[in-house]
Amino acid sequence: MQIIKSKRKKPWMTLAAAILLFLTGIGFIIINEIVIEAVLVISLAFVLFSYGIIRLVRCWKSNDFSKGVVTIILCFSAGVGLIVADYSIKSVAVLPSIAVGAVAVIIGLLRLLICINCIKNRIKGGIRNGISALFCLAFGILLLVNPITNFQILVTVAGFYLIFYGITMFADFIAEMSESDMDENKIYRRTHFAFPNLYTSLQPSQMIEQINKGREDGSIVGGMLIEQKPDAKYKDVNVEILVHLTTQGANKFGHVDLAVKDKVYSYGTYDTSTVKLAGFVAQGSFIIVPKIPYLKYCLTYQQKYVIGFGAHLSEKQIQNIQNNIEKFLSECEPFESPYERAVKNGEDGDKLDDPASNVVRDVGGKVYRVVKGMFRRYFGINTNCVKAADVLLTDSGIDRLSFSGISTPGGYYSMLNGMFKRKNTRIIRKTSYIIADEIDDLDELRELVRQTAAEMSSAKE
Repeated sequence: MQIIKSKRKKPWMTLAAAILLFLTGIGFIIINEIVIEAVLVISLAFVLFSYGIIRLVRCWKSNDFSKGVVTIILCFSAGVGLIVADYSIKSVAVLPSIAVGAVAVIIGLLRLLICINCIKNRIKGGIRNGISALFCLAFGILLLVNPITNFQILVTVAGFYLIFYGITMFADFIAEMSESDMDENKIYRRTHFAFPNLYTSLQPSQMIEQINKGREDGSIVGGMLIEQKPDAKYKDVNVEILVHLTTQGANKFGHVDLAVKDKVYSYGTYDTSTVKLAGFVAQGSFIIVPKIPYLKYCLTYQQKYVIGFGAHLSEKQIQNIQNNIEKFLSECEPFESPYERAVKNGEDGDKLDDPASNVVRDVGGKVYRVVKGMFRRYFGINTNCVKAADVLLTDSGIDRLSFSGISTPGGYYSMLNGMFKRKNTRIIRKTSYIIADEIDDLDELRELVRQTAAEMSSAKE
């Protein structure tokens, strides 16, 4: 086990980033697209030049100078070629327009599927998602059909996006300075404007690479890496949001569930007899499992890493979550797993390997089928594990993610990680569960972290 002091983001950095994004967004809207294109090209060329120089220095220090020379030549050639292309054939705008247009069409089609799913299952969001789908499709088609002419439209949309994101960051700064998130009676949840889905959906894979690299270079030692916020008002965690990381199959985009005290509540596709389209569509299932066996099961059998964002909530906030869990369960009915049916019929169920059987037999959990409400049907891009965890956190005071885009575990991870890095938020701990051997006694772990947190708080930063 390794416990370290987290690197907290300074409030002035949040404010500076908010102002920069806001002003850049305004610039995108009011400045001529030719100037914007030139600035973007020069900026990208500068990034390529800088990367080449950095790689050259690193390779020189590691006695691999030839590799560094090749890298800097390629980077400088690409940068110069980009500038020459922009000022000679004036068609560099084609590339971002086509790329964004293609992504917009894909998102539009996904939102159209969400619209159809909402209408089919008689849940809210059909009209909103339908309008959003039409907008995304129209926007994407315009860029694909005539990318150069419509580059100004792309720049304007990007400008508004940057303005809204800057406003979100400014709200983070205000909340951090006013300590409003620390109010024990707070139930209102601020909505975070999400990063683009294309970026956040890759967060789980990037985290896996970081953990593997840390284990290889020795910076991560042991089966658990605990990052503690050094100036946190509270030291104990009573709620943990678990983000699962894996490279296997359909789960490579991650999974999210919620741990309250010693139990984990998870929504997903545990009834495999109903799974369609490689797990994209299924009967909605809900499980309740003890935390330690569940974590060990995820790390060993499922070969995942799990990142836990630990929060200290007030009794009122905890009670609201418990009420949400009870409401969720009121829309469920007990599900008899294949293992339980086999035992009931006097058959050997030990070799059964479906998720429901594993949860009951190996983890000591309970499985339920959702029989009514919006989560009756699992749908991978909408009524999924992220949306369910967010619903359970209603009236908890913890920020929520804007679902104007597709809900992904990567997007949720980005929001929670941002809260952890800021002062005066309820997210006070980030635990990377890597190897199951050290996950044994929650009480012992809590006491150890509590003592370490106290030592960190008393020490000078």
